Order: sequence, then C-alpha cells, then structure tokens
Amino acid sequence: MNETPELETRLERHTHLLMQWATTQTPGWLRAKLDPADLVQQTLMEGVKAGVVGDAKADHEVLAVLRRILANNLIDAVRKFGRGRADVSPDVFADSSRSMGDWLAAPDTSPSERYIRSERFDKLAQGLATLPDAQRIVVEMRYLQGAKVSEIAKAIERTEGAVAALLHRGVTALRNELTDL
Repeated sequence: MNETPELETRLERHTHLLMQWATTQTPGWLRAKLDPADLVQQTLMEGVKAGVVGDAKADHEVLAVLRRILANNLIDAVRKFGRGRADVSPDVFADSSRSMGDWLAAPDTSPSERYIRSERFDKLAQGLATLPDAQRIVVEMRYLQGAKVSEIAKAIERTEGAVAALLHRGVTALRNELTDL
C-alpha cells in the first residue's frame, strides 16, 4: 500500500485497540482456526478501501466504524468456521475415545475371560466405528461411561431431545451392525 505518514500513524493507533478488542471477542475455538490479527488486518484493509480511515473524521468516529467492520468480520468468521450440527467438540471426542480403554481394563479377570472380553470389545469397536461421530459419542457416554442424557446434552451442546434421538439412532444402527458381525 502507498500510505501517507499521517495514514500510517492513524492505522497504528487503531491497530492496537482493534487487536485488543479482537483478542477478547474471538472465541477460543475460532482462534484455533483464525488468528485475531488476521481479522484486524482484514478490517483495516476494508476501512482503507472504503475511505473511512483516510477521511478527515475524528479518531473516535473512525474507530467506531472500524469496530463495526471488525464485528461484521468476526460474525462472518464464526459463520464460516462454526461447528455444524453434526460436529462435536474435540474435547468430548477425545474423552469418549479414552473411556473405551478404561472400560476394557479389568485386572481381576482370568485369561479366558480377558480373551472373550477382548473379542466382544473388538466387535463393539468395529460397530461403533461405523456410527457417525455424534451418535458414537453419545452411545459411548451413555452406555460405557454411564452419563445421564442431561449431562451428555450439556457436554455436546445439544438439547436433551436431540441427544435422545442420537442415542436411539445410534443404538439401532449399532444393534444392526453387531448382528451383521
């Protein structure tokens, strides 16, 4: 960009304030996908392109317009990178996978019991692997971890009715898959 020294100074003044605002307003899950500095850069470019920054307006007026542009850019980023209805939080995803190993471990069983359990576990793991992530996670949380439907709903950020529907579809699909195996 071919900027005048006055425009550069104005951009630097606003960059610091916009950066603070973007950092505090950007959700953590979005920061993993998009750096707040990128949002600020995009905002400043849009402000310069629209002529807002170069105008003879007072700094507080320019900052207000830039904050509005930044808010719109943040809303667009949330829409673009936001989780879909079928997505599940990575934390919940990791916890559900860990729980299967804990469930399998039972130190007080005989070798033959461990073998039978291992065979059942393999079939169950194969069946669970065929389920969509959301269904698999709610089935594991409910039946392997013993979580209540309300706890599952809170963990995966869904309604209890949605969790009940996922459980029903997951168990039905798992039952069909295990009879095939």
